[in-house]
Amino acid sequence: MKKSKLFAPFLTLLAGAIASIMMYYFRYTTSQMIPRLVVVLIVFYLIGYFIQKKVVSFVEQIKEEEEKERQEQERLEQERLENEAMQEEAGRSDEEEVREDF
Repeated sequence: MKKSKLFAPFLTLLAGAIASIMMYYFRYTTSQMIPRLVVVLIVFYLIGYFIQKKVVSFVEQIKEEEEKERQEQERLEQERLENEAMQEEAGRSDEEEVREDF
């Protein structure tokens, strides 16, 4: 599993742990703790899920941009090589014409 898919569950568990510790510290009863903990877990899971989706979409956009740049570089390199080959061929044709003249 990719690490980016673990963000929402990690945030949920972290928030749940902090909420549980705080409720224990302030001496909440179990019947008070459970509903509040469920709400905290749901809210932080949703927050983590939306953050995770945004991060994944940003990473995909960056990868697409890098791929476009790489393809553009390859295209420019190919054009440069083709131009060099044409110039070499033109240079050879000129040499052959000069030899034919002698």
